[in-house]
Amino acid sequence: MLNHHIDDKAVQNFFDYYYHDRGMLKWQGFMLSDHVSALRKEHKEAFDDSFMYMDYQSVHEELENKGENHIKAEITYVNDDGNKSVINGIVMNLQPNQVTIMTDDDEIILSISQILLVQ
Repeated sequence: MLNHHIDDKAVQNFFDYYYHDRGMLKWQGFMLSDHVSALRKEHKEAFDDSFMYMDYQSVHEELENKGENHIKAEITYVNDDGNKSVINGIVMNLQPNQVTIMTDDDEIILSISQILLVQ
């Protein structure tokens, strides 16, 4: 049996001058191809809620109804970043291609084609 005497100074010397941490390289083999393909499949099968959205005519009719009755509307729409957003407000001005919504903080103009759902 070898009897090596290793002190703290020798250990520190090793880590300072000889040991090289490979960082994330040591984890690359962790994600097996089966795991990656399962994640991709899961992403494709994510819940599709597009059936809940309204068509152009339904959106326009609902906005018209809310505006005539001065009822606050909850509007789900696609923002400029391509993400879904929700606003609450009163329909102030409805035109064939756009609507003006007065929220508590601001006045927002939306294209009817951006709107997914009016409640």
